[in-house]
Amino acid sequence: MTDAVKNCHLVVLSHGLWGTCDHFKYIEQNLKTTLKLKYPNKKFAFFKTKSNEKFKTYDGIDLCGSRVAQEILHEVEKLSNIGFNIDEFSLVGYSLGGLIARFAIGVLYYKGFFQHRRAVNFITFCSPHVGVLTPGNSISVKLFNNLIPWLLGKSGKQMFLKDNVYKKNINDKENIPLLVLMATPSSVFYQGLLKFENKALYSNIRSDIRTSWWTSGISYINPFEILDKNPNVNIDEHGIMHFQNGSTFELKFVNGYEPVILEVNKAIKFTGLIDYEEERRLSKNMPNNILTKQRPDLEAEEYIQNLFFRKLKWLILLLHSLIYFPMWISWFILHNSFQVFTSTYRVIQESPILTDTNIYDIVGQLNHSDFQNSTQSYLISSSSSSPLVRPTITRMLSEGYTNELTKLENGVHDQGDTFLQSVFDAVTSSKEVNESIFDQKSLYVEKGDKNLVTSINKLCSVCVDDIKDWEIDFKKLAPTIEEAFEYYQILKPFKLGMSTQQRMIIKNLNNFKWQKFPLYISKTNSTHAAAIVRHDDPKFEEGKIVVHHFCNEVFVVQI
Repeated sequence: MTDAVKNCHLVVLSHGLWGTCDHFKYIEQNLKTTLKLKYPNKKFAFFKTKSNEKFKTYDGIDLCGSRVAQEILHEVEKLSNIGFNIDEFSLVGYSLGGLIARFAIGVLYYKGFFQHRRAVNFITFCSPHVGVLTPGNSISVKLFNNLIPWLLGKSGKQMFLKDNVYKKNINDKENIPLLVLMATPSSVFYQGLLKFENKALYSNIRSDIRTSWWTSGISYINPFEILDKNPNVNIDEHGIMHFQNGSTFELKFVNGYEPVILEVNKAIKFTGLIDYEEERRLSKNMPNNILTKQRPDLEAEEYIQNLFFRKLKWLILLLHSLIYFPMWISWFILHNSFQVFTSTYRVIQESPILTDTNIYDIVGQLNHSDFQNSTQSYLISSSSSSPLVRPTITRMLSEGYTNELTKLENGVHDQGDTFLQSVFDAVTSSKEVNESIFDQKSLYVEKGDKNLVTSINKLCSVCVDDIKDWEIDFKKLAPTIEEAFEYYQILKPFKLGMSTQQRMIIKNLNNFKWQKFPLYISKTNSTHAAAIVRHDDPKFEEGKIVVHHFCNEVFVVQI
C-alpha cells in the first residue's frame, strides 16, 4: 500500500441535545456517496460520536466535548493500527453538537492534535453559537431564561450563559460563561477553530426559534423573525417577502437550490422606505420623533390582530403541553431507568476527564512545558491498546432496540422539538405590534417610495443594539445621514436587546470567515429535524436539498 493510499481524511459527526448517532445517518450516507464519486482515489473515514447519546448531553458542553475529543483520539489510534494515517480532519456538528464539537477542538488543539494534521472543514447545522438566552425584558422572558436552564442540566446552564468558568488573564482573574470563553480570541477553543480552512454554518429562519438566525447564524439581528410572528407573511418562489403595507424584502436564493437556501452575499432590495428629507419636512412642527409611533387609524386594528395571535400562541402551547407531557413522562421514565442504572459507573469512569483545567486558561498563559507534556501524553495514549472511551451499558442496550422502538423514539423526539418550539414562540411573542418586523409606517407617511440595495451579511453585521441615537451614530450605519436613515428604518425594528456578552460572542466569532446559509424550510414545522433529515419523513424533502448542497457545494476536499 502506497503512502498516498494510506493517508486518510477523517470526518467526525457530532449529534445534538437528546440525540443519537443515527441522526446523522442520511448525511453520512450521502456524503460517503458524493465523496466516493468525486474523489475515487482518496480515502475517507467516517465516525459518528457515541459517548453523549440521549440524556448524557445534559452533562455539560465541557464534559461532552472532552468525551468527543477522547473518542476522536481513539478513532485515530484505531485507524493507525490498521495502516491509515489521518492527515486531514473535518468536524460536523448538529444543534448542541456544534458547541460540543467546538469544545472538543479546543481540547485537541491543547493536546497538539493539529500539529501534523490539516484541519479542513468545520460545519454546523442549527447550532446556537451565541447560546439560547432569549433577549428581552418581559416577565415571561425573564422567567423562561431562569427556569429552563435548570431543566436541561449543566448543558442548559451553559447554553443560557448561566454558568461560570474560571479564566486567568495577565492582570486579573474572573469568572465568565463557558460560551464567552470559547469565543475569546486567545483561548484554545478559538485558536483551534482558527486552524480550520473552511468554516460554514446552516441556520433555519422559521419555526426554529430556540436556534434561530441570530444565534445559529451568529448575527446581531434576526431579519426573518416576522416569518414566525406573522403567519400571513412568507417568502415566495422568487425570494420576495411581502409586508402588509405593500413594502417588500427582495431576497436571493442560492442558484440551483431554490426555494430553500438563501444567499447572504448577493444584493437584496428593500422597497417602501421613507425619504429622510420628506420625513423631516413633514415632522418639523410635530412633537414626535421620526419613526416613533404608528398612525392612529392603524394602531387599534393592528393591536387587536397582534393580541389575537399572541393569545393563540399561548393556547397552542397549552394544547402541546396536554398532548406532549404524557408521552414525555412515559419515555422519560423508561429511559431514566437506564440512566439511574448506569449513572454510578459513568461518574466513576469519567470524573477524571476534566481534571486538566489548563485547557480553560488563555493560550498566552499556558506554560509551554505543560503544552509539551500534554502533547506527549496524547502520543502515549495513542500508542496504548486500550480504548479511551468504553461503550456504556446504555449504549450496548440501545443497540438492541427494535426498529419500532426507534420510530417511537423519533416521534417523541420530534414532539419534544415541537413543544420547545411552542414555548419559545409563546415567550418571545411581543405586545408591541411591529417589534422585530420591517413594516414601515410613520405618523406622516403611509409608505415610502425609496429603495435600498444591500445584503443580508451587511445588515446582520451592524450591532444595532449599540446605536442609542442614530442621528449621532449615523456613521456606524452608512457614510451619509440620508443613507443611514434608510438603514435605520430597516434595522430599528430588529433590535433584540442582546446582552454585552452575547454581542461580544458575535463580534469575535464573526472575525472568522464563515460561509452562512439561511434555510427556508416551509413544508414542515419540524424544521430543526428536517434540516439534516434526522429520520425518514415525507415532509423532510426540503432537508434533502440542504444535505445535497452540503455534500456538493460546501464540504471541501484538498487534492
